[in-house]
Amino acid sequence: MSTNAQSPNTKPDQPWLAYKRAMVIVAHPDDAEFGCSGTLAKMARNGMQIAYVLCTSGDKGSGDPTMTSERLAKIREQEQRNAARVVGTEDVTFLRFGDGELETSREVIGKIVHEIRRFKPDIVICQDPYMRRRHNHRDHRHAGQATFDAVYPYARDHMHFPDQIKKEGLQTHKVAEVYSIMSEEPDVVIDISDVIDVKVEALKQHASQIGDPKGLEERIKNRPNELAQQHGLKHAEGFRRHTFNVGGPQPVAPLVRPVEAEEPAREA
Repeated sequence: MSTNAQSPNTKPDQPWLAYKRAMVIVAHPDDAEFGCSGTLAKMARNGMQIAYVLCTSGDKGSGDPTMTSERLAKIREQEQRNAARVVGTEDVTFLRFGDGELETSREVIGKIVHEIRRFKPDIVICQDPYMRRRHNHRDHRHAGQATFDAVYPYARDHMHFPDQIKKEGLQTHKVAEVYSIMSEEPDVVIDISDVIDVKVEALKQHASQIGDPKGLEERIKNRPNELAQQHGLKHAEGFRRHTFNVGGPQPVAPLVRPVEAEEPAREA
């Protein structure tokens, strides 16, 4: 798709109507399951092809003093493969950068570019690097920023990482849209009520990270979700939509409107 062509995605809450491939790129195993596994499951069930890219293997995420990074990486990689299988794909790639050591370096960007050119996604889902209201994990920020940079302009332009083209036979690729998770002001809300059991089951695959799976299921299924309630839904996931429609029509109006400040009470 040309960067100045209008996006065919006129229903952002149902991207499978316009697109065929989605790639989720996140920092750690379980990030995608917490952030967007319901949406990924809906995409898969509506015929979209899904691919996962994990920038790290989460090799530091344990409180067990007997655990080693090498053993934990193997455990968490298998947990992620199992979770992706629940969601609906076997396409899982681990870049294996160190947990807590991820950078927005050319090396990281290049490896993400490689996966984008390999899979050729219409939509990329990643972590929002632009959060301002609360602290975001360093790896999350860097995974998100490296992904945005990989999408535009690196994956698109043939003089970036030319060996991928000349030696590996990959071709440049233009991603149509990025949907960022953990965004403070989501403007796309997807109803995941019909796949909430899939989200819970995918999360349960991350046994090394979840000490109370029954409690997790109870929280996800039965505690009110503020975003969902705002839109009259039982369960929902929110995203910030980014298009690369340079010079063209802008995305649809946000689905989430800011809460208006209440007027001060007037004196009698």
